[in-house]
Amino acid sequence: MAAVRMALNQIHSTPTRSGKLLLETAQAIRNRQTIKVLSGDDLPAQGMGEGLDQLLDLAGWAPFHRACDSSHRSPDDSSSSGAIEPWRFHVLDAANCRTLRQRIPLEQAGKIPNMLAAADALILATWLPNPNSQPDLPAECLFEPSMANMEHIAAASAAIQNLLLAATAHGIRTYWSSGGVLRSAQVFELLGIPTEQILLGAVFFFPTDTGEADVVSSKLRASRSDASGWSRRINLG
Repeated sequence: MAAVRMALNQIHSTPTRSGKLLLETAQAIRNRQTIKVLSGDDLPAQGMGEGLDQLLDLAGWAPFHRACDSSHRSPDDSSSSGAIEPWRFHVLDAANCRTLRQRIPLEQAGKIPNMLAAADALILATWLPNPNSQPDLPAECLFEPSMANMEHIAAASAAIQNLLLAATAHGIRTYWSSGGVLRSAQVFELLGIPTEQILLGAVFFFPTDTGEADVVSSKLRASRSDASGWSRRINLG
C-alpha cells in the first residue's frame, strides 16, 4: 500500500500526461453518484445535443468477450444493424421522455413518471441473451443460466458504467434504474424494442437547473466500505 501511495503522490507532484489522465479518471469514478430528479410537472428540455452521441461512443468501448448470438443481428431488427455487441441502447430525448410519460401504464409506475418529467434524456440499456437450449427451463426464468449469458450481462454492465462515468466527466447527473414499468411488454412494444432483449438498466440524464423539483441522492453512498472490506490478498508462497 505504501508503494501505491508513493506512486499517487508522484502523480500529484509531477504533471505528466499519464498522471493527469489518471487523476481525471479517478475524479470521474469518485464523483459518479446516483441522483434522481423528481418533478410533478414537465421541466423545460435543456437538451444534450451532440454530447449524448459522445457518451454513446464512449459506452461502446466497454469490453466484451463474446459476440451476441446471430439471432440478434437480423436485418429486420432496426435496433441492431448487424452489431455484434451483446447490448443495445434505446435512446429517448427530452421530448420523447415527456411523451412516454403520458403513455406508460400508471399502475405500479412508481416514480418513473416523475423522472420522465425531469429527464433531458433516457437510455434503455438491454442485454442480448443467447437462445434457450433447455426446453424444461422454468417459465419464470428470463434466460438460460449459462457462462455465455453471464459474460453478456457483464459486458452490458460495463457499457453502462462507461456511460455513467462519461456523463459524470461532462457534469451530467445520472440515475441507473432497474426500470420498473419500463420493463413491461407494453412499453417494449411502444418503443419497438424486441421482446428477446432484456432490460438491464434505464439510465436517466438530468439537468442541473431543476427548479422546484425534488433532487434525491443515493442512501448507500456514505456506507461504502474501504477496499479492505471486500478484497483480500492471496499469498501462495
